[in-house]
Formats: sequence, C-alpha cells, structure tokens
Amino acid sequence: MRDIAQLRPRETGIYATKPGFRRMHQLVNHAGICRRLDCWRAYVKNKYPDIAGTLESFAALQPELSDLQEMAREISRTYVATHRLRRMRLKPTAERDLQFENALHLNKYFLLYEELSLAMNCGDIGRVEACIVSWIPILKAVGKHKYAAYMTNFLINVHFVYPEGLRLVTL
Repeated sequence: MRDIAQLRPRETGIYATKPGFRRMHQLVNHAGICRRLDCWRAYVKNKYPDIAGTLESFAALQPELSDLQEMAREISRTYVATHRLRRMRLKPTAERDLQFENALHLNKYFLLYEELSLAMNCGDIGRVEACIVSWIPILKAVGKHKYAAYMTNFLINVHFVYPEGLRLVTL
C-alpha cells in the first residue's frame, strides 16, 4: 500500500477493494521499475560519490554501454535475492538488516513477475514453465493454494498426461 500511495495517491481506495487485473498488472510493473531505478540511484551514489548522486547527473557523464551492462550485473548481484541471502540470515538478529533483506526479496519477486509476463506475451512456453515452477511455492506460501494447484496440474498434464501430438513444443 505504501507503493500505491506513492505511485497512485488518488486511487488507494480502488486498490483496497477490487482493482481489476489490468490496473494491478500496471501497478506491479511500475512499482518494480521504480524500485530498480532506486537501486540504480543507490549504486551510482556509492560508486560515484563526487557527483550529485542523482541519475540525471550520472547520465550527464555519458557512460559506455559496456560500463552500463557491467553496472547492471553488479546491481543485480547486490540488490536481488540470491544464494547469499542465506548467509545474511545466519548472522545474529542484531547484525541483520531486515529491511534490506525484504527489499532483496521484493526485487526478486518483481523481476520474476515481469519475466513471467514477458514470456507469456511472447509465447515462450519454456520460460513460462520455468517461471511457473518458481511461482508454485510462492503462491502456496501466501495461501493461494488453488492457483498453485492449477499451475501444478498444468505442468503435470503438459509433461505426462497429454499425448505427444497435443503437447506444447518447448525448445
């Protein structure tokens, strides 16, 4: 709701009730984009302390594409949940940054949602299946057992039930 209040302050009531698929889809995409831009801002602020710390001042430097690609790799390793999160969680509670850990998870889930959406729009069934495998435990964890069951049944039917001629071809 905090993201909604920032992105669409006049529509918080709509989002509290039934916003509809398209509205929710757009909000999730915009929130993910905003969070990624904030990761870029924080990275630029740490990497280039002599500039103003804004993305506009960084863009004025006109960085090379290869530099931007390397920075994107570093940002994804730093600001998206990976296997390193387990090591972070082993630390004593007093030494942990719970907000940062939650932000890592949120970034991961936003990217997973975006990947699933793009794969479905492109018709890339292999990527859709790979994303569904990741979404099943997430949906179970948040109590959406019906969605998780439908996705599980879909994968089982595609790979084990449907005859070979009716199966979706994955490359």
